[in-house]
Amino acid sequence: MDHAAHIDALARMPEELQQRLADLTDAELRLKPNLDTFSVLENVCHLRDIEVEGYGRRLGLLLREDNPLLPDLDGAALARERAYNEQALKPALDAFLNMRRRCLEILGDLGPEEFARRGEFENVGEVTLGGLLGLWTAHDREHLKELDELLPLLSTPEARHRPKPSQSLLR
Repeated sequence: MDHAAHIDALARMPEELQQRLADLTDAELRLKPNLDTFSVLENVCHLRDIEVEGYGRRLGLLLREDNPLLPDLDGAALARERAYNEQALKPALDAFLNMRRRCLEILGDLGPEEFARRGEFENVGEVTLGGLLGLWTAHDREHLKELDELLPLLSTPEARHRPKPSQSLLR
């Protein structure tokens, strides 16, 4: 995939995410099928934090510094420390969407020389900005896949009998 295709995939992901969140009740957002699986809400909070403190920060470091150290983040630790499943959806989703928009604006203005900039991604190794785009889109795909596996579990007979909100929780 070339840089433009990665950027297009990053741009499409927020809508794909919002489609998966439409009409979920608060209980459905917080449902954890087991201790090792993120709820829908935990996925959104994770995406927010990884976008802001992970990919957004790495993008800035690669553009400002020569061969920066790009921090890795422990998503499971963040989920526990920040009690993701106790947070509200709308602020988490809005923060993710705002940071994604800002990152896309920056990426849209870059040329080949910027995509070739290199850094040392902690626990991964050397990566170019172009390579970081591949990791970023793979992370998005991974979480959309997790949601696609989780959402059918919310359609159990028990979940179907829960009252739906009168309007989407995203508004």
